[in-house]
Amino acid sequence: MDSYFSKKGIRKIVLTLVFYLIAFVSFSLLNKASPSGPCTPGLGIMSLLLLPFISAVLFIINIIKAAKGNKTNTISAIIHLLVVVGFFIILAINK
Repeated sequence: MDSYFSKKGIRKIVLTLVFYLIAFVSFSLLNKASPSGPCTPGLGIMSLLLLPFISAVLFIINIIKAAKGNKTNTISAIIHLLVVVGFFIILAINK
């Protein structure tokens, strides 16, 4: 069993953070390439709406792996959960 901050654990954490960095940069670029109109959402907004679902699936996968004894997936699961919760908090604030 690996610890949370072993070499493998750090690699998973960095990979998770890089995934979200790439996702947000691509959402921004897609939004610039295809901006939203008053009645038509652009590619950036449409892909951003997929983020909570993708994060929830990744969270569930990491929780299952962590429950099977792979500790290195726990922190990645927490990062995915924070992104989902943060997304819904931002939606609630901007309502």
